[in-house]
Amino acid sequence: MSEKLSINSRIAGDEVYVDLIGVIDEDSIFDKIKNLNMSKFVFDFNQVSMINSCGIREWIKYLQELDGVEIKYINCPQIIIEQVNMVHGFIRKGIIVESFFAPYFCPNCDTEKKIILKNTEVANSKAPVKQCNTCKSDLEFDAIEKQYFSFLSQGK
Repeated sequence: MSEKLSINSRIAGDEVYVDLIGVIDEDSIFDKIKNLNMSKFVFDFNQVSMINSCGIREWIKYLQELDGVEIKYINCPQIIIEQVNMVHGFIRKGIIVESFFAPYFCPNCDTEKKIILKNTEVANSKAPVKQCNTCKSDLEFDAIEKQYFSFLSQGK
């Protein structure tokens, strides 16, 4: 049994902040945020635990209803970034992925780390240098940079 998608939204000025929590799948319903009539949306994906192909289809259909709206994605976990890189339409022209998690590895501690990055930290598809919070040694980026960061040019 999958965890149903929960959506929380709050309005701050001219922006609506939307927290997506749980699983985005064929049962995901975006009615709660369909008729907000706001010009700016910030979608927080931090608590999305899974997304499948049917969920991506539903998300893309929802985005089509937000034509002409300014959209930002924040706190995107690796599962979202991988889908953004593979599926045309997950982000469209004008959507900004502002912050996201990236896979790093600490060879000293022998542990994987998910490090939050801002889009401005990545230049020329090169991962920024980050330090391990445990041993303070430099982490190694744990993916192919050009592939992982390809989404940064999609919304332009």
